[in-house]
Amino acid sequence: MSLLFEPITIGSLSLRNRVMRSATAERLAAPETGAPGPRLAAMYHALAEGGVGLIVTGHAYVHRGGKAHPEMASIADDAVIDAWRAVVRPAQDAGARVIMQINHCGASCDPTVTPAPISPSGIATNDNVSPRAMTAGEVKEVVEAFGRAAARARAAGLDGVQIHAAHGYLVSQFLTPSTNRREDAWGGDPGRRRATLGAVLDAVRRHAGDDYPLWVKLGVAGHAVSGLTAVEGAGAAVVAFDHGADCVEVSHALGVPEELAGNGEANFLPLARAVRDAVGAGQPLALVSRLRSREAMDAVLSEGVAQLVSLCRPLILEPDLPNRLRNGAASAARCVRCGRCWPAAPGEGVGCHNRAMRGGRCE
Repeated sequence: MSLLFEPITIGSLSLRNRVMRSATAERLAAPETGAPGPRLAAMYHALAEGGVGLIVTGHAYVHRGGKAHPEMASIADDAVIDAWRAVVRPAQDAGARVIMQINHCGASCDPTVTPAPISPSGIATNDNVSPRAMTAGEVKEVVEAFGRAAARARAAGLDGVQIHAAHGYLVSQFLTPSTNRREDAWGGDPGRRRATLGAVLDAVRRHAGDDYPLWVKLGVAGHAVSGLTAVEGAGAAVVAFDHGADCVEVSHALGVPEELAGNGEANFLPLARAVRDAVGAGQPLALVSRLRSREAMDAVLSEGVAQLVSLCRPLILEPDLPNRLRNGAASAARCVRCGRCWPAAPGEGVGCHNRAMRGGRCE
């Protein structure tokens, strides 16, 4: 029996189905303030009308020192609270729940946008960035910034927050051996590399409350030179749940593990299985990456390793994909992962820029 369109409750968050829109960098915020606006509201509303159960916003920076690019959204000060409330309300009224992905981009910040980017140990993750190592005081400052950001998200009416601990951003940099070479409370062995994640989760609970939905997007493993294996990454999932996370979305860390890069649909399923083995049967997981067919989504859910399927690129082209899968109008997404989603010019925003695909044909 298909579970894809069955409702589910995770923690205090009730969802109408198991289809989750994974955080997508929309690049639609005001460059000067990071405030979201009507175009983002329209995007979320279309996703909600299209049948998505849970929308995770694109990553929003929690501290001005964590802003990656000019059009990244902010949750770093109270001035954006009203704008966020206006952006998410139409989607919520249309039946979706909306949680905010909160992030600090660390060494992945564009230095022309955020001068002197910081990182755990001053180790670069991009060719054009030379970060400096954080002091212990700066680690604590960023941890508190996550907590305050979560409180703002709650004040703005978001249905929860998701900590971004994947894709080589700051929390992921702390979890990764190649980028965390500290020998203090924040690094030196797997337990101490996970301390920042635990502290961030504790700060969110302290500022936003024990009842507020708290999710984590976890980079379970990265490419081989990162040194982060699935076994070590699964240990971070244990820490996440021990510190109050309601759900972990399984993704990659600094780079994609080479053995998974060429796989077909649900290529991160081995990472989800490693996490499931570590955390046990009772903890909710979501799985992202390369899912496009109803058959593959049903298979993931029926196996029981994940309770939600998380989609990014397919929903850029087809925000109504869940409805079309449900009513039989489609059996799979049209998206072929051609990579033409990124905006070509400032203010354009994320979207499908493959003309043939937008016309319903594959190039």
